[in-house]
Amino acid sequence: MALVAALLITIIALAQIYYLIAPMPAQQSFLCAPNSVSAKPSSPGLLANFPTSCINITSADRKSTILNGMVYVAGTASQQAQGFMNVTNFGTCNGSANGNARCVGMIFNFTSSQDLCFWMHDTKIPLQQDWIAGNGTIVYEYQAQPESDASVCFFAKYVLETFPNASIPIGSIATFTG
Repeated sequence: MALVAALLITIIALAQIYYLIAPMPAQQSFLCAPNSVSAKPSSPGLLANFPTSCINITSADRKSTILNGMVYVAGTASQQAQGFMNVTNFGTCNGSANGNARCVGMIFNFTSSQDLCFWMHDTKIPLQQDWIAGNGTIVYEYQAQPESDASVCFFAKYVLETFPNASIPIGSIATFTG
């Protein structure tokens, strides 16, 4: 019995030492829930028919958050053709963004992975475009200039348009619903 008690005391002591010296993983602080989605847009305007979703982008090792906020979801052909054309700012993502979770752009959701080509025709604001694989990995990034008719293509399932110079490294992981 004394042997069992001594063994338990040793295990507890070792566990306490481990937790004192082991590196702690970075705490994820989400301002919006990565799987929340609003299917009912509520504000008038060019993007009023777009649903919204929370997006969270973390480092490849998932230890730090790079970007977290609300996005418009362009899931239909007409929404994808519209994008941010003739829009002058991101707004409030149809009211789903708040003081803690700002509107950070638009996610284009395609039915399958394919060569996705984007241009900035009639787009008034500069954007960073990030191509995202079906597993959520950022695979390509481009700094797009307003009103440019130059087409940029890359193989992916999703494209995120967000504010310029968002510093989202290739290999980062995006989590969203939409």
